Amino acid sequence: MQLDRRPLAGLLCAFSLVASHAAAQPTAPVPEAPPAPAPAAPVAPAAPAAPETLETPYADLPPAAPPASGPAAPPSPQSPQPAQPPPPIARPDKRPLGPIRERRKLALLGELGWNGLAGFGPMLTFHADPHFSLDLAAGISLLGWKAGVRGRYNFVTTPFTPFIGLGANATSGLGQITANAADDPNRDPNRDPVTVDLKPSYLVQSVVGFDFIHKHGFTMVGCLGYAWLLNTHNYDVLAGSLKSDEKRAFNIAFKGGVVISLATGYAWE
Repeated sequence: MQLDRRPLAGLLCAFSLVASHAAAQPTAPVPEAPPAPAPAAPVAPAAPAAPETLETPYADLPPAAPPASGPAAPPSPQSPQPAQPPPPIARPDKRPLGPIRERRKLALLGELGWNGLAGFGPMLTFHADPHFSLDLAAGISLLGWKAGVRGRYNFVTTPFTPFIGLGANATSGLGQITANAADDPNRDPNRDPVTVDLKPSYLVQSVVGFDFIHKHGFTMVGCLGYAWLLNTHNYDVLAGSLKSDEKRAFNIAFKGGVVISLATGYAWE
């Protein structure tokens, strides 16, 4: 069978055109492989982080960015501190203090007097009540050593008060005393020596007086009254004899009589 040559010739022409067109195209370059990176320097391993506990402080915050340029803002006013309350003001105590003899119960005084509680010596006063006081005294007198006790009633409770009192005394006596003795330069040659024995004496006294106590403690007690001798024969004439005026003087000095005394001292709170 005889083939038709015209289709075959057309295919050959088409193939030759495609081949010539492919030969005319440039060849694409083959890309080169990038160079291998240099080996990095060895890095020391980081130390292990400490375990976080309640005592681990927080990391500091990064510094704040500087503020933008512009007018500076006025500082914010600080909140005022609360004012402390003023200390309390001590006010003077204006309450009444009460009776002076209730606050100053004990007083020590020195007495000087005639037929007084002590004669000449100390006296201790205790105010058991603003209206009642007790005096204790001891001293020396013409009757020898002397001791006494007296209770008194104070009429008012003010610093100055009148009072009435009743007391008792006891004395030691002076023993034998000789007057106009032979060795006396002033003796009367026409008279015999006189020897008198002064015995212990016991007396009671009744007095009126005043008691004053200052607010700072100074105190004063004054008395007027009379003392009675309980033992009538408190002295004996052992030798010689007494004249009438001498006997009267002995009776005034040793037989009790008028009481006059004044005492001053200090009363304690």
